[in-house]
Amino acid sequence: MEARTETAPAPVRTSERLIAFLDAAIAIALTLLILPLMESVSEAVDEQQTLGEYAAEHSWQLLAFALSFVIIAMFWRMHHGIQAPDTPLTQPHLTLQLAWLFTITVMPVVTALTGGLDTDRPLVASYIGNLAVSAWLLFVIALVERRDRTAAGLPVDATLPATPLAVALLFTLTLLLALIVPSYSWLFLMALSGLVRAMLVRFGVVGRERPARGGGNGAAEHSSGIEKRPPPSAP
Repeated sequence: MEARTETAPAPVRTSERLIAFLDAAIAIALTLLILPLMESVSEAVDEQQTLGEYAAEHSWQLLAFALSFVIIAMFWRMHHGIQAPDTPLTQPHLTLQLAWLFTITVMPVVTALTGGLDTDRPLVASYIGNLAVSAWLLFVIALVERRDRTAAGLPVDATLPATPLAVALLFTLTLLLALIVPSYSWLFLMALSGLVRAMLVRFGVVGRERPARGGGNGAAEHSSGIEKRPPPSAP
């Protein structure tokens, strides 16, 4: 009688390597934002400009760089609060993540255009529209993350999609207003993201937060509005 050989189950692919790849790509995107400024610095040195003259001449480029840096950093923080390294990696999840990364890698291009061209409706729409698409993709990623962790029996906060949904709604509103009156000043509406998130949770749009039980093992929330998962229970 032949002995049966048992094969070990295939290891579950997690999101750990994907997160490392995304972090590296986002860091590169942040670095590329500075390239147009480096070119203008070389020109200023050749012309022997003072710091004040350089800042006055390239004030809009400097502002565009700072604004895009802050926005990409905000998206990275949201993604960091959504994606866990132990989440099983599925093909839909991978596709969504790469699509979201595309919107981040486009940011240096639209930022350079924003800093170098006159403000008009197509330019404002391309900049804010890209941010709106990025936010909506992040919202869908949060939904898939919650679904996959629930299916795998892993802890997850029911309100995980609340923050990206609030940001996506505000970027969409900002885009609509900017199409009517082309201006980047509408981006100040993003200061309301915490309030919109609280309303979404309060009215149960993405699930209500549950109070912690016992030793406070419930899902905690950062002051920035980014959810933090509870640690897995000890076996």
